[in-house]
Order: sequence, then C-alpha cells, then structure tokens
Amino acid sequence: MNIFNKEKGKNRLLKLYKVVSQKQAEAFETKRLIEFILFEVDKYPIKLDTFYVTGPYLNSGWKTKNGFLKGLKKKHYKNIHHLILADSENKFYLSFSNFSHNRTIEVDSDSIDFNMMIDENILSEKELVLFGERVYPYLNFEYGYIFKQSKRLSIDEGKINNGLFGISESKSTKYNKWSTYNSAINHGYLRNLYQFNFLSKLHIENEPLKSVIKSMGKLEDKAEYYLWTLSILELEKALGVLKTSEYLIENVEFDKSHICNHINNEIKKYAPNVETKIKLEPS
Repeated sequence: MNIFNKEKGKNRLLKLYKVVSQKQAEAFETKRLIEFILFEVDKYPIKLDTFYVTGPYLNSGWKTKNGFLKGLKKKHYKNIHHLILADSENKFYLSFSNFSHNRTIEVDSDSIDFNMMIDENILSEKELVLFGERVYPYLNFEYGYIFKQSKRLSIDEGKINNGLFGISESKSTKYNKWSTYNSAINHGYLRNLYQFNFLSKLHIENEPLKSVIKSMGKLEDKAEYYLWTLSILELEKALGVLKTSEYLIENVEFDKSHICNHINNEIKKYAPNVETKIKLEPS
C-alpha cells in the first residue's frame, strides 16, 4: 500500500442532532438505535470490521459484530459515550456520541450527535434523506443536514494527511465551532444552509429564517420534523440573504449573540479552563 496515495472520489455525509438535558441523555435508549443501524448497514455492499465503544466496557473495540453485541449485552447497552462503526475499505464510517450523561455538573442543554459518512456510489442524497426518515423514531432529532465532501476529509471534516509516520488529521475550525455551539439549535439556530436540511418547528418560526425558508426551495412537513430542500441556485440565494444573520452559527455575527454568550457560560460550569472563543479561518 502506498502511504502517499490520496483517495479519489467523494463521500456523502448525514449529520443529525438531538438536544438533551443531562436527564434526557441518561434516559436515552441506545439499544434500539444500534439494532436499527446494524439492520440498515447489512443492506449495503460493505463489511463492518471496526466496532468501538467508550463507556463502562472492558473491551472498547471488537472486530466482529457478534463480539460487539455480546459486549454491549453484558452491560445492557448502558452508558455508551461514543460509538464508532466502520469498514476497512473506507466506504462507511458512523459516529454516535452521547457525552451529556457523563457530566459531573448539570448543564441546561447539550446534544446527542449522529454522524454517518458513506461512499457516494453506495447511497444517493435522496436515499440518505430516506435513511433520516427511518432513523427518526430511534433518535428523535431536532436538526440535521446532508452534504458531500472529498474522501481526503474525515467525518469531522478535517484534512487527512498521510505521511511516513502514519496518518494524521488537520482540525476543521468550522466543525470545531459547530461542535461547541450546536446546542443553539434548541433556540432555532442553524449551523449553515445545505441542499437538504432537517428542521424543527423552532427553525421555521424564527425570523429572519422563517421568511427565507418559506420563500425558497421546497418545505415538507413530516409531522415530527420538516425537510427543507434547495437547489444549488436557491441555496446560493438563501445564503446571500442570511450572510450576516446571527442565526447561522458559522457567521461571525453569531459570536456576538446572547445565545453564544449563554452557551459560553454553560461551558464554564463544567469546563472552566476551556477557551470558548473560536475564530474561523477565511472561507
């Protein structure tokens, strides 16, 4: 294998978020979600061989699904902080995290994160939308989006670097900012705009998002959530209208908002030494 080889092609990513309090995080049922994921992935032309879990598990990694399930059953699927499922051919990578229930100091809100990355030749965007519809009963997310990126980028959107001494990953400042402030979705904020957006009622009732959402693209009421779909031209137009809106977390205007300040104060409760001021690199 050539360690300097750069994979060509693209991956599609589905990212979903559920805002939770610490009590809600502790009560979240992971077993049904994991069973659903394994059932779905069995349909794809991939073979999972990485099963990783952090939490109260003696063995955090397994190579087979049977070993993985046996390990989870011994602990009744409880207190899973972080779960990774992947294949060795780099066609699929799934990350689920629920760190909130492990807080030593309770905060107002945090998030359960569900990130799935899959080779563009396996699932289309519309198929990922349908996957989102099917996963909803097990996750009850408030927000999500779908996008495509180079295989040279990781699920955390950082650049993957191959070198003589192994593989390293450059951090994405945009993703780091979003990871810090994603609980703002509980106040009707968005990370950014994408061609496929899963929204809550808070989003479509929040001005000035409301006027943009209802005047551009296609908005579908799915009962539990809304699916907002934009063409490439509509997306560019919508981004132009909201380029200075504090309701897009990637905008610098968000940094001055009362919600940003509120989250910074929350972070100081359980991580007083964490620096929360994040500067974005010019795009």
